[in-house]
Amino acid sequence: MAPSMRLGVALVVVGMALVSGAGRAQQEGGLPPETLAQMIPRFGFQVQRGAPALVLTHSGAGAEHDPRILISSRDGWRLIQLPENFHNLSWVYAGRGVTSDEVWAGAQAGGEIPAPNLELLSSSNGGRAWRYRGSLQKVSRYAVVDYLAINPSGKGTLVLRLNADPSPNAPRLGYYLYMTKNGRDWSQPFFSGSRPSPPSDVLAPPARTFEADQKPLAPDAWQKLFAELLPASGG
Repeated sequence: MAPSMRLGVALVVVGMALVSGAGRAQQEGGLPPETLAQMIPRFGFQVQRGAPALVLTHSGAGAEHDPRILISSRDGWRLIQLPENFHNLSWVYAGRGVTSDEVWAGAQAGGEIPAPNLELLSSSNGGRAWRYRGSLQKVSRYAVVDYLAINPSGKGTLVLRLNADPSPNAPRLGYYLYMTKNGRDWSQPFFSGSRPSPPSDVLAPPARTFEADQKPLAPDAWQKLFAELLPASGG
């Protein structure tokens, strides 16, 4: 991971509009067919309380891929281009505030051996702009996000679940809690043998979740996904 990602410097990500004028591209949500053909969906959020619909995707193939975010708008769907620092990362977590427009997402390097770090981003306006929240070192490469609970002030809890670890000196299997007071600096993990009860401010899961090895979608499957995430009257 690039050193600049570990500095904890806020990165505001500006959306890039990739809206086509007519024909098949317009039918597929306002994005060129060749753009959608390169993307594999991972998480999808429906329109909620005026906040736009979102689709977190992987773009590319094999060792050359990047996380991307599609966001609904009045003109169709737009592509949010993340910084080059996120090259070859894949989405592993996404959650949305129950009573707010807060959205959080986590990404990490893929491969047969998972990466030791979890890279976090958040958006306070429903996904229109994003801020880099820093890198969290997991207790084990094989730990996965169980849930994230965080309030608008940035105080929260991240729970990782470790079901298996083939390493010789693997930590105990169970749950590990990381605490934060500002959404950026995280405590050392606290172990729990059973799943901690989620607090009231736990982030809601996406409306749609796809497997990490999901194959690229056909154009009609993209249309179906877009329709599921938008209200009947459109975005």
